[in-house]
Amino acid sequence: MGGLHFDFEASGHVHNITFGGENKDTLGGSEGAEFTWGLEGDDRIGGGGMEDILHGGPGADLVSGNMGDDEVEGGDGNDTLYGGPGADTLRGGAGDDYLDEGEGHSTVDGGMGDDTLVGGGGPDAFMIGRMSGHDVIKDFTAGPGMFDHLAVMDGLQWTDLSVADTAEGVKVSWERGSVLLEGVAKSDLAQDDFMFADAPDLPPGLRDPAGPNDEARTASEAGPEISGEVQAGTVFDQLVDHVFNDRTLRFDIDEDAVVRGTAGADTLSGSEKNDTVFGLAGDDNISGMAGDDHLQGDDGRDTMAGGDGMDRLMGEAGDDRLSGGAESDELMGGDGDDYLDEGAAHGMLNGGMGDDTLVGGTGADAFMVSMNSGHDVVQDFEATGDAQGAFDHIAFMDIQAEDVEVRDTAEGALIGWGMGEDGGFEGSILLEGVAKGDLRQTDFMFGDRPQYVEGIGDFGSWYIFPESSGAIA
Repeated sequence: MGGLHFDFEASGHVHNITFGGENKDTLGGSEGAEFTWGLEGDDRIGGGGMEDILHGGPGADLVSGNMGDDEVEGGDGNDTLYGGPGADTLRGGAGDDYLDEGEGHSTVDGGMGDDTLVGGGGPDAFMIGRMSGHDVIKDFTAGPGMFDHLAVMDGLQWTDLSVADTAEGVKVSWERGSVLLEGVAKSDLAQDDFMFADAPDLPPGLRDPAGPNDEARTASEAGPEISGEVQAGTVFDQLVDHVFNDRTLRFDIDEDAVVRGTAGADTLSGSEKNDTVFGLAGDDNISGMAGDDHLQGDDGRDTMAGGDGMDRLMGEAGDDRLSGGAESDELMGGDGDDYLDEGAAHGMLNGGMGDDTLVGGTGADAFMVSMNSGHDVVQDFEATGDAQGAFDHIAFMDIQAEDVEVRDTAEGALIGWGMGEDGGFEGSILLEGVAKGDLRQTDFMFGDRPQYVEGIGDFGSWYIFPESSGAIA
């Protein structure tokens, strides 16, 4: 099968849909939003200047996201993945992969296999689980201050882990797996280096820190600029399965499917495959069903449900309602007053501009805010008990600790930044039912460097082990 390509405009910019072929492909990025599948072969895939979704597929792929908040996935094979500036998600899949996320607050998931992971500048969640193999992290920032952390999945708890110094760094091990933190000593580790993503768990706190640590030096490098075009004839002559009429376009290739709506109010449903669904204009109702799905509402008041799988939902313009599902999901509201409900597992919720209502559900969640993200409300923020450690947290993308003020209100803890002419906050996030005294430094993550918020306790960021004697255990 040769390559396939078509494009369309939505939300004011071009969306490029590209599939490679059975052999090696070079598929480059553009100024639009890229949705690219390499499929078979050792492919070279590049993103552009917007939020891209890039899938390598089987083979030893090189995938480079470049600018924007990208999702970069390798698939089966020994892949090399680069993120870039922005809040990226990198997933290696099966194989011994190399992942370099770059600048920004991001998720780095090597998947099965023995992977090498580089977080780059900014805070990163390194995903580990029962089947994640024996990984190496080259630039882990350890110690007090919510920043880089191991996101411990698959029900693993603190008692399932063993920690030992080696000549290369500290190794955290569990049955059938491990992760080596190069250049880090056992005595450097703090409670907030471990986020137990399924349910709160708090390692013992032995030593009270004086303050947050500095960010570690990184070996991160910019990913390559990849240019190239798929060589294909008319796309509709080569679709494996398609329906094209006045309402929708749909086609399926291997384990993936793409669905495009219309300018009207569409009801669009995914399948058992990994679906990419575009609602376009209109008040759409979109469901992903099973698989790892990407759902994009575009303009209008959209309702979206991810269902099973690790899904990314983007509301774009309009007052949207987004629901994740049973696994780790990313929810992005965009412009408008949105309602985001992540569901189970470790998720990321970004309401975008507008006054949004956020529900994390079970599992650890990051609630993303910025200077222009409006006045948001979190309805189920967990802050007490074992959640005093790394669990639910506010992720500040362009805000510094000195800009933040925390106030008690009748509804809960109000966290604000920027002072308006009326004496109120220019932006804020309200944690319903949470008192200021319940909060810990682990509830606040800053994008530039580890920082502490004035007047907030630091238990949850304490060192776990005694000071080093200089010997290797």
